[in-house]
Amino acid sequence: MNWTRLPALAPLVAALFLAPATAHADCGDDGQPACTGPVPTPDQVTTIMDRLMDPNVPAPDKSDIVDPAFSDNEFQKVDCMTGRHLFLSTPWIATDIQPAPNNFAGATVAKPAGFRVPPPKPVVLVDQGGHWKITHRFAMYMLNEFYSADIGVRAIAWCWP
Repeated sequence: MNWTRLPALAPLVAALFLAPATAHADCGDDGQPACTGPVPTPDQVTTIMDRLMDPNVPAPDKSDIVDPAFSDNEFQKVDCMTGRHLFLSTPWIATDIQPAPNNFAGATVAKPAGFRVPPPKPVVLVDQGGHWKITHRFAMYMLNEFYSADIGVRAIAWCWP
């Protein structure tokens, strides 16, 4: 896959996964004007990603950055996955932040290139009254992606119950 095209896909991913199916076209669809509206800053996106992956922040305390919050059944799995990330010391890079319909925004996040670092990934964020959160689906996706990259480097137990 050509990773240079990934940033252009983030708003499309947001629209495909999160916009409700309706009979009318949304902004950003073919023949429709581009989406406009609020978007998080790169610093807000990287702060969300830092908190999501921080092993020192228990899963129940991540409800301020994940929408909907992790369930009681997910706490152990989330804490296990975040406790095993090798990439914590490298900064997140947030690019191509664009608005999407219904108070959503798409962005591309990555870690600097390195051995077993996953390629840039699209994330979907939702504006909750001026406070940006990563969607639950994409939070779990990012945790799984980075956990899977780490598992190949370290022979550790799986986090699944």
